[in-house]
Amino acid sequence: MLLAFSHYLSAQNKPADSVDKTAILAARMQSNRAIQARDLTGFGQAMLPDIEVTRGSGSHVTGRDSVLASVAGQFNDPDFLGYVRQTDSIQVSSIGPMAAEHGHWTGRFRRPDGIQIISGSYLSMWRKTDEGWKIQSELFVSLACSGSAACGK
Repeated sequence: MLLAFSHYLSAQNKPADSVDKTAILAARMQSNRAIQARDLTGFGQAMLPDIEVTRGSGSHVTGRDSVLASVAGQFNDPDFLGYVRQTDSIQVSSIGPMAAEHGHWTGRFRRPDGIQIISGSYLSMWRKTDEGWKIQSELFVSLACSGSAACGK
């Protein structure tokens, strides 16, 4: 993951935004680590209280507490193997304290017939606050599924 972080930073071409981009990328990496550790509190650290999330399936969740409640079941499920969001680009707004993060994501689940891998694209809106960069909204789109007959359901 550090290699991906290093590669990402070297590909960016706006040095004035580099501090903000580095902070957003660090928050994303911390969020990914919290998912792997099944740490709900750590997962919620990057979110604003009024976050809005559209999941890969199209369902919508509003509010940090609701988002955390919706993933608590997955964190307690031994067949849930995790989600990873990988940043492709970050654009910091020149007209307000916000940024757009574009990337791709992968979710892994143990199924009776194998490991199901669901993947897709995402867009996150970050807002700069007194506590640092926090996620205002996220849109995830499921684009592919492989590894299990559960993909066809």
